Amino acid sequence: MVPEVRILSDDEVRLMHTRALDILGKVGIKYESKRALDLLAEHGQRVDHDKGLAWLSPEIVERCLGSTPRVITLAGRDPKHDLRTDGQHLYITTNGQATFTQDYKTGERRQGLVKDLRDSTKAAHYIDVVDYIWPMVVPFDVPGPSRVLHEMYHAFAMTSKHIQHEIQLPEHMPFALEMLEVIAGGREELKRRPPFSVVACTVSPLQHEPKMADLCIDLARAGIPIVIWPMPLTGATAPVTVPGTCLMSLVEFLSGVVLFQLAAPGCPLIYPLGPEVLDMRSGMAVCGSPEIPLFNLILGQMAKFYNVPALGVGLNSDAKIPGVQAAYESMHTGMAAALSGADLLVGIGVLDDNNTMSLTEMVIESEIARMVKRIREGVVVSDETLMVHLIEKAGPGQHFLGFKETLHGLKTGAMFFPKFSYRSTYDKFFEEGHDEIETARAEVDRLLALPDPDPLPPEVDRELKRILEAADKACAESAA
Repeated sequence: MVPEVRILSDDEVRLMHTRALDILGKVGIKYESKRALDLLAEHGQRVDHDKGLAWLSPEIVERCLGSTPRVITLAGRDPKHDLRTDGQHLYITTNGQATFTQDYKTGERRQGLVKDLRDSTKAAHYIDVVDYIWPMVVPFDVPGPSRVLHEMYHAFAMTSKHIQHEIQLPEHMPFALEMLEVIAGGREELKRRPPFSVVACTVSPLQHEPKMADLCIDLARAGIPIVIWPMPLTGATAPVTVPGTCLMSLVEFLSGVVLFQLAAPGCPLIYPLGPEVLDMRSGMAVCGSPEIPLFNLILGQMAKFYNVPALGVGLNSDAKIPGVQAAYESMHTGMAAALSGADLLVGIGVLDDNNTMSLTEMVIESEIARMVKRIREGVVVSDETLMVHLIEKAGPGQHFLGFKETLHGLKTGAMFFPKFSYRSTYDKFFEEGHDEIETARAEVDRLLALPDPDPLPPEVDRELKRILEAADKACAESAA
């Protein structure tokens, strides 16, 4: 039995869906992309090319939801890392695209470098609870116009797990697809087992960035899974209420479903449960407030209603350093995301509302993620797990330590054992000079001392570097 929280009644689910359809049909969505508007018009939708707007009928929304697959494969470069969104498992990833790195030894915050990207990917590869990887930090020591392609290369070079990332401009597309075809072993193999999925954000309220819309049409046709990520901000780019913000997210997600399913029926799409909140006192967007779990629970239930794969958003914090605030915010957001029924959960290792990558925090949040994942696994209630025969055998006043079933249960995961949490005595804690942050830093040292994992085959590495060299030249000319 997998635990799952239902926060909405059936009537509330239907009301949210009905109001989303009302907005799509009456208010419309701004696409601005000529390709997108022409495609929508071809399928009978009302469009205004001058204003860049389209109005979507309930029938087209329902049809496109019906062609969106529930189970998709997020393939690893190595098939042993393949993931399937079957609704029975929770897969956890790192958080991505922080601007800064917090040095895990000195605590200094600075702009990210390629070494930080490679180190964090390597650590994530070796951390067992991390199932796939969103490159965690933006490197500022590569050419800016083609940076995203360098990020793809260095991520694939340091792990054979699935990579989820961004592609930002149409001029990146031919090079990105060529790289992915080389990694996957050809165009058809890329479509069958995509080792890469893309994060594509809408622009709240009720807009798609036209260049992003165009490139995602091509990605959909190539079979690349698309994470359609609305990011409405409560009180700023969305209504100030939790339900109103969730409604904005639903409308923007559905507008992406329609566009991409019309472009490539059956293309794999993922719904992130990820609005944020504007702190009206500081003016900062925040990801660790109590509204975040509510977003996860409400939108997770709507994802079930739509029968689409869902990406929960948790294990996040607005804290600036690893510590108490980071721990409680990471736990409460991660737990709600897991109990929402999501298939995927982002993201470990980034502080400061997703601005600062911390390897120390990555290790700490991996421990939290193991606990969250254990709770999401739930329990099976059966005669075997109830162990009535052992209770009868032990009888009143007897313990269970000597039974072979107890030893077997300990070996097979009946009880959770932490990797870093301290469970010995009060006196030993101080005798040993235990320090959670230093323990995490020592684990980072251990992970980074391991050999680089699963290197790219030499011929693949050479081909990717050739593509990168061509991309650097073409993107620099385009930016000039």
